[in-house]
Amino acid sequence: DLHALRNMLNNITMNAELVKLMVQQDVPNDQVLDSVEKMLQECKHCARYLNQR
Repeated sequence: DLHALRNMLNNITMNAELVKLMVQQDVPNDQVLDSVEKMLQECKHCARYLNQR
C-alpha cells in the first residue's frame, strides 16, 4: 500500500541525509558505508514490494 512505500522512501531519504552529514563531518568510512548499505537494502525492499504488485 501507499503507506508502506512512503515508509521505505522515508528510510532512504533519512539515510541519504545522514550520509551527507557524515561526509561533511569526515566520519569514518565504515559508518558511512553502513548507512549506504541501509539505503541499498531499502531500495531492494522497495523493488521487491513493487514487483509483487
